[in-house]
Amino acid sequence: MALSLSLTAACGSSPADGGEGGQEIIAITAGVAASPTSAPLFIGVEQGFFEEEGIDLTLDDSATGAGAIPQLINGQLQVALGALSPAITAVAEGIPVVMVSGSVNDREDPAGTQYQTLVPGDSDIESFSDLAGHTVGVNSLRCCWEFWIREAIEQEGGDASTVEFLQLPFPDAATALRQGDVDAISTLQPFATALRQEGFRDIGDSAAIAFDNPNNGNTTYYMAQQFIEENPGVLERWRTALQRSSDYANEHPEETRSYIVDQTGTDAALVDAAPLPMYTAEIDRETIEREAEFLVKYGVLEEAPGLDEIIAP
Repeated sequence: MALSLSLTAACGSSPADGGEGGQEIIAITAGVAASPTSAPLFIGVEQGFFEEEGIDLTLDDSATGAGAIPQLINGQLQVALGALSPAITAVAEGIPVVMVSGSVNDREDPAGTQYQTLVPGDSDIESFSDLAGHTVGVNSLRCCWEFWIREAIEQEGGDASTVEFLQLPFPDAATALRQGDVDAISTLQPFATALRQEGFRDIGDSAAIAFDNPNNGNTTYYMAQQFIEENPGVLERWRTALQRSSDYANEHPEETRSYIVDQTGTDAALVDAAPLPMYTAEIDRETIEREAEFLVKYGVLEEAPGLDEIIAP
């Protein structure tokens, strides 16, 4: 189902005039979930940034990057938003996809970080090392969310092997924490802010610890190699339009929050209270390299592909 802002449903290139210098228009359907992360795409369409770069962009609902990869290969989608691990794993398995741009970076903010680890206010868990022997809800297993918690526990001297991880979507994880079915959850905004407003407590940003970088960029956009090869210049156009959209989103936070409310249906007061990420089209190569190392360390891959295989030039 297409999201509310779109231009056309066509795919591939068309000879119609458009973009700067009358360049051939490239039609792109982007698989994204309506979330704070995808806000710049809605803004970029509304502001005409993609059109000015010769891209006719349609936004189509896609819950996960991993689920969108087959749609990239069969041409249903031309770009998808997702975490690092699915794309790295796909490349390692010989699936011809590559990361083409960044999306959002974590950052320190007086209102909190993007990724938080929540426990009940009266819990005896004060640090990641205290999670040993407890049950932790995470959005994905054998992937980023589990890796980050394991790394944070290990770096604080705890024993991650004694932790029971349960895979729970973000809304379900929040419910499980409220009901006492888990001892802690790893989550993101705005779920983290909502829980903190209810009295739950953040013990830290596991991604920042795992990557040793509070500004890590652990979400990217992917494309199929074939689509890139068939559309010369698409990478430059995509990156330029996305960076313009990201800059606008960063410079107009209230407008960005308005898009988030409109597209996600989240309560406006909660969106206003939650910190926004740093939007960017730049790829965080060091974070991608570290995520690839986690995939090997935790037994998902025998060998990680090189960055030149994972990231489009």
